[in-house]
Amino acid sequence: MDTVIRERLLALNPWFRDPERFAVEVRRRLPDPFVPRRVDRTGLDDRRRAKLIVGPRQAGKSTFVWSLLADRPPETVLFLNCEEERVRAWARSPGGMMDDLDREFPQVRTLFLEEAQHLEEAGLVVKGLIDASRGLDVLVTGSSSYHLAARTRESLAGRAVRRRILPLSLGEVLDRRAPAVPAARAQLAREVAARQMVYGGYPGVWSHPEPAAELSELLEAFVLRDASDRFRIQRPEAFRRLIQLAAGQVGQRVNLSEWASLLGIAPSTVREYLELLEETWVVRLIPAFAGGRRAEITHAARVHMVDMGLRNAALGAFQADPSRRPDRGALAEGWVFGELLKSLPVDWGIHYWRAKGGAEMDFVLARGERLVAVEVKAGRRASLSRSARSFVDAYAPEALILAGGADGHPAEERLGSTRVVRAELHEVAERVAEAVRNPDP
Repeated sequence: MDTVIRERLLALNPWFRDPERFAVEVRRRLPDPFVPRRVDRTGLDDRRRAKLIVGPRQAGKSTFVWSLLADRPPETVLFLNCEEERVRAWARSPGGMMDDLDREFPQVRTLFLEEAQHLEEAGLVVKGLIDASRGLDVLVTGSSSYHLAARTRESLAGRAVRRRILPLSLGEVLDRRAPAVPAARAQLAREVAARQMVYGGYPGVWSHPEPAAELSELLEAFVLRDASDRFRIQRPEAFRRLIQLAAGQVGQRVNLSEWASLLGIAPSTVREYLELLEETWVVRLIPAFAGGRRAEITHAARVHMVDMGLRNAALGAFQADPSRRPDRGALAEGWVFGELLKSLPVDWGIHYWRAKGGAEMDFVLARGERLVAVEVKAGRRASLSRSARSFVDAYAPEALILAGGADGHPAEERLGSTRVVRAELHEVAERVAEAVRNPDP
């Protein structure tokens, strides 16, 4: 092993010299308060497969991994920061890495690669480590879905378990501190939902005394600079304005030609920038639900922000009470989208529906032949609209969730074979989860 890399590994892992430092380092990396994440733990103890933990920067990926490592013997854990040039150079040869570990760090049984998207061939590196078949538990984090999903899919087929960490969901916040009394829990849920509509769910923002300032810094440092530096954006000002444009049109269809005209760039560049924003977990483009009916409009996706705090940071809109804001409809719909993205099983797709006659459904959740519809009505009691009736008549989903204002009370009825559920906004994820888990007979 090269002397320089040996010294760097010892510096990154001070517990090899002093085992008591491991507990200190783990505590330093687990924030106070620490919010446990609702992550499927299935397969995370399988050493035959790598664990890929993907999601946006600062969403809690590394925190989640350190929480898994806290009880492991210090001498068995090797941490690598893949942003460092020396670490990247060492990782170019997985076989060489394993030989070096066998000679100089033989006790290591866990290898944690942080921000692995910086590696030239992340998929091949992880594949080589797994194929060595030496019982090494390989954990990998990365903030780019492109590098740790698309590029590694082929090389890591059957060799990896993928899990996604997004900003905190309402349920995760409530898991930590919700009271047992139902009325008090419901009131806290309303307050948390309202705060998340304004400030989002990034853990560092959630506990910060000045969340607006922290969000603005996060947007600048981890979205704009990261994209400009890593992806070599040629028109950074247009890229910045595209984020603002997407933020101002949450829940609306993307018109590439119109957006290109507004930004002064080519439609192909708009498409490229949107792809980068998806890869870095800033936006999501949700496709139209077709269902085989010619009366539907299917050609344009709708844009949503993954985190409403970043949306409001892009617009400079931090008015605290969502119910009094002119954009309360967009806030409610965007926040519900985030809750669905965080809570739905990965094999369920999120779509929207719009017919040529103007009927719309905010969200259509689909897996194979199964359908669950969600309609969001901010600021007033949920009611069954003509659009909702049109969708139910056309497709008979298993359930239709009507999310209304804070004064609504959950109620159920039948519309043909569809179970119609009225709920408050803060109950949407829970009601959807029930519908997904329990197919209506």
